[in-house]
Amino acid sequence: MTTSRQLYSLQEFDLALDEIDNRKAEADSESGSGGGSLEVESALESERQTLEEVRSMHREQQVDAEQQRQRSGELDRQLYDGDVANPQVLESLQQEADNVRKLLQDRDTRLLELSLKAEESRNRCEQLEQRITAINTAWETRSAELNEIIKDLASQRNALAEKRGVLAETLEPVAVQKYETLRRAKRGTAVAKVERGLCQACRMSLPTHQHQQVRAGRQTVHCSSCGRILCQG
Repeated sequence: MTTSRQLYSLQEFDLALDEIDNRKAEADSESGSGGGSLEVESALESERQTLEEVRSMHREQQVDAEQQRQRSGELDRQLYDGDVANPQVLESLQQEADNVRKLLQDRDTRLLELSLKAEESRNRCEQLEQRITAINTAWETRSAELNEIIKDLASQRNALAEKRGVLAETLEPVAVQKYETLRRAKRGTAVAKVERGLCQACRMSLPTHQHQQVRAGRQTVHCSSCGRILCQG
């Protein structure tokens, strides 16, 4: 006859295996994360695109400023070389020259703003590159640690699974099947100890006759509250 205490021992193996599986899943997940550099690399790529856009705008502004500077020079020559004597033409040229100088001032101001923005963007790129280097350096060490952890957990699991298999072979197949079905239904805990008249799984008090049956250990007793198999603590 398979006793509840034997099933409790089987459950201890299963819970230990569950814990190993959970730890291995966490290690596998972390191992596949790449150390968290992907998010920083994405930020770096975005910042590089911003820097290229700023540089492109700066080049456009430089071309436009150079055109305005050339036009300003041409207007100044027309105004001051004495070839134009008509007052109305001179006034028109002066107005255009003033407008061009204002445009040139605006372009120079914009060029300065873009230069500062490009410098800030370059600094952010450098900081992100340094951060990626630091992450990757740390990840090399952590990745090696995780590989060792995963290897050790696999070894522990194999040893426990072997012991669990040896114990299961000594138990009645029907009892093991019922235990496993109950364990799935009860989130991993099919067998609960009874201490001070309480089921340690649901913490409910057992009826006196049920407690006596558990103490006797001559039959399988299920908790009247949670349905788990009971064994004396």
